[in-house]
Amino acid sequence: MQRKPSLPRPFFVKKSRRGILLLHAYSGSSNDVRMLSRILEKNDYTVSAPILTGHGTFEPLDILAASVEDWRQDARQAFLQLRKECEEVAIFGLSMGGILAMDLLEEEHPESIGGGLFCSPLFKTENQVPENFFRYAEQVYQTVGLDPVLQAEKLGQISELVGGQLQAIEALGEQVAKRLSLLQVPIYLAQGGKDEMIAATTVYQTLQALPQTDVSLHWFAESGHVITVDPVHKQFEATVLNFIENLPWNEEK
Repeated sequence: MQRKPSLPRPFFVKKSRRGILLLHAYSGSSNDVRMLSRILEKNDYTVSAPILTGHGTFEPLDILAASVEDWRQDARQAFLQLRKECEEVAIFGLSMGGILAMDLLEEEHPESIGGGLFCSPLFKTENQVPENFFRYAEQVYQTVGLDPVLQAEKLGQISELVGGQLQAIEALGEQVAKRLSLLQVPIYLAQGGKDEMIAATTVYQTLQALPQTDVSLHWFAESGHVITVDPVHKQFEATVLNFIENLPWNEEK
């Protein structure tokens, strides 16, 4: 009998009064940022990686049943919980998680001292998100051994729903992009040159929209979209850690 894979879990590791919030991608989970989290924990940062509503299950339709506003509230709640444990917080996210991270940073909480995004399209661009979500759903259903007839039915529902949800995510990205001029904290941007999900060059639009603050842009020519687990992840992690170490923390670790 094939063993059913275990579900991902959110995690929170307390190390110091310096907090890091890590937000996962659209069809991802806390597993997206687990390797990065371990590096930060080893360097005495408190790390929180929540799982957004509808994610981390064996039913992709759960994601489509949630809303962008649900995810905004999830991110905000995770930030508020982390803030209870830490004097200051840096906020980062992968792909859609990066949109949510920048959205939070634009709220200008005094405890937010910096952050950024990894392969996140704030500006509308050509993308392969619907196709990739469909393939993700197929893989999940095959992994759990779903009946082929039921699988076909569910995939039909996904095909009908995913476009509308993507439009809502793009709308949030556009809102965030319009507010980038509000940011006064240091910002980190990472982009994979071989991103198979979005047009990699959109990161330069984000850079150009942030002339008023310090921006650290890192281009990983050989990386794909999920840079946090790509073969270049160690080089990527080193740049994130260096950025974090140089943030204007007031509190001792």
